[in-house]
Parts: sequence; structure tokens; C-alpha cells
Amino acid sequence: MNAESFFSPEEKRRIEDAVACAERTTSGEIVPMIVSASGRYAEVEMAGLVAGLGAGVLAALLLHDPWAPLYAQFLWPLIGGVLGFVACSVPAIKRLLVPRARIERAVALRALAAFAAHGIHLTREHTGILILVSLLEHRVEVLADRGINEKVPPGTWDEIVQTITEGLKSGQACDALCRAIARCGEILARHFPRAADDRDELANKLVTES
Repeated sequence: MNAESFFSPEEKRRIEDAVACAERTTSGEIVPMIVSASGRYAEVEMAGLVAGLGAGVLAALLLHDPWAPLYAQFLWPLIGGVLGFVACSVPAIKRLLVPRARIERAVALRALAAFAAHGIHLTREHTGILILVSLLEHRVEVLADRGINEKVPPGTWDEIVQTITEGLKSGQACDALCRAIARCGEILARHFPRAADDRDELANKLVTES
């Protein structure tokens, strides 16, 4: 679940080449981004800790040995708490325990924050678009600037999300992301063809964050 090492150096170059190629026919600016997680979800780990402590207390009561040292009775809650905390820290388990609405909100907020932090909203014609892949949540968020949204119908980016999501599930994330970037370029070129004086306003690179 480490965004920095998820793609190999060769795959990162392929993605950056895909961005450069897609932008040759459009004034749009495409920014692919991959993050380890969009939220901390510490409440899940705390719930695991509490549940583990409770299970440990129950085990201590059921398995009580009157001849055992007093400190031994505290081992069960301690072990239970640690196991509960660690289990709920495992990405696959955490993802199952976090409510869907909470995940959707966290990924959407992360995309909005990244959109502003990386200046995607500052392009000349407001034609920047962010493709955010959030690994922990197994979610993809596509966020376009207002210049694009004024011309591109709602739901246009659903196919981009589906392409990348299927690629993540099948272990072909790099190929899927490159295809999605190329498709974004095709869509943008129809509405925002590249002008003679057009210039790259945003770097053609894969952004990675924890």
C-alpha cells in the first residue's frame, strides 16, 4: 500500500510518457496521482483495541487460575488489545470495516485538497484534470476544473474510473492508467484542441503521496 513504490521506475516513465502523448492534441492538463490512503481511519484501530481488550477480559475470567500469579491475569486483556489493534491495522480488514460513505467522503476530500495543492485549478483556461488513485480504499476519483465541466457532460469520467479500477483488480494498474490517460486526452481534445501558442502549464509526471 505504499504509493511511492507501487509503480516501478519503468512504469512511472510509461505513465509520464502517456501524459505527454495525451496532451499533444489538447490544451487540457492531465495530472495522474497515486496515494497510499486518503484517510487514517484511526477509529477502526481503536475499535479493534477496545474489542480485543474486551475479549481478553472475558478470556481471563473464563480461564481464571487461582494459583497463577496476579500479573498473569492481565496478560489476556493485553494480548487481546494488541491483537485487535494490529488486526484492524491490516489494510484489507480496515477497508472492510470502514463505512462506504466514510471512504467516499475521504477520497473526495483528498482529491479536492490535491487539486488545490498542486495548482491544477490555476491553468489559463481552467482545463486541468486530476486522476487520483487511492490504494487503501481501492477507489479512483476524477476531478476536472470548471472549464472542462462547462463543456463535458456529467458521467463522462465514469469510464475512466472503471478502466483504472479494473486494472487495479487484475494487477494491470500501469496499463490501465495509461489507457485512461489516453482516453482523457481524446475527450479533452474534442472540446479543447491544442492551440498554436499552447504550453505545458503542469509537469507531465505521476504525483505520489502517502
